Amino acid sequence: MFCRLLALTTFIITSVHAQEIRHVPLTLNKGGTPENPTVFDGKGMIIDLGIDVTTHDWQKDGEVWTSRCAFKDHPAVADIQRAALFIEEVPMRTVRDREAEKKSVVAGQVSYAAPAALKPGELGFTAEGAIYFRWPVGKKPCTAHIILPPANLASCVSVQCSHITVRNITAIHAANDGFNIHGARVGVRLEHVKAFSNGDEGISAHETVQMDVVDAEIAWNGSTAGGVADVNDSVTTYTNCKVHHNLAAAFSFAGKSHRVTNCIIHHQARDFEVREDAKLTQSGNEWRRE
Repeated sequence: MFCRLLALTTFIITSVHAQEIRHVPLTLNKGGTPENPTVFDGKGMIIDLGIDVTTHDWQKDGEVWTSRCAFKDHPAVADIQRAALFIEEVPMRTVRDREAEKKSVVAGQVSYAAPAALKPGELGFTAEGAIYFRWPVGKKPCTAHIILPPANLASCVSVQCSHITVRNITAIHAANDGFNIHGARVGVRLEHVKAFSNGDEGISAHETVQMDVVDAEIAWNGSTAGGVADVNDSVTTYTNCKVHHNLAAAFSFAGKSHRVTNCIIHHQARDFEVREDAKLTQSGNEWRRE
């Protein structure tokens, strides 16, 4: 297992000798107090929910590959916000054919871009739910691993309490978020965490969550919103973080107020997306365009 993980995600760690690797989600629901918050130190724990389907019997037509059938518990995805497949770390973008949908006589008909119309790094589904995709730039057929997120929109880490500090965890290949925080939570702090190649966001705060994120790395996540997406009435800060190679924006904010300080952002289509009446303050950030 260690060899497989290194082959798939050498960008994550240099050694796995002391780290726990688990393949089931982690739920944290025991918080502390403002004076004495609970501390959960993963000590380098890696949560990888991915399913390796590289050896599946793929039908190969040049750069376009198609699964022979739908994968069990993985029906066609109508909600294209999330990535439904990864080629190693790279999230694949699901593309619907909106013109065909408009012309359809069937209400609510979902149509996907035809295989020949796909650009590198894009995918669609057949009427039977089989996946087809065009290989992304930089990944070679028959050498790179093909990874499905898990079924049922699981997140790697779900924080379901207040006054908790979460440290030293790497979250990979969730169908939903790497780190998912819902509810009326306050005093949530993420330190030295990594959120790589998750189907939706790497980190996402909802409802009235108050959260501080320090020294995190958020990369290659598949949400069409951002590597980070904080919404509803959330209040969040990000300090000394690295955010890169996410499918959409680095940060997408629709919550109450947010602060981004001394972060490094690179290889992003957009740096910030601020929606609704969210307030964003930023300082000391570094943008790299290489």
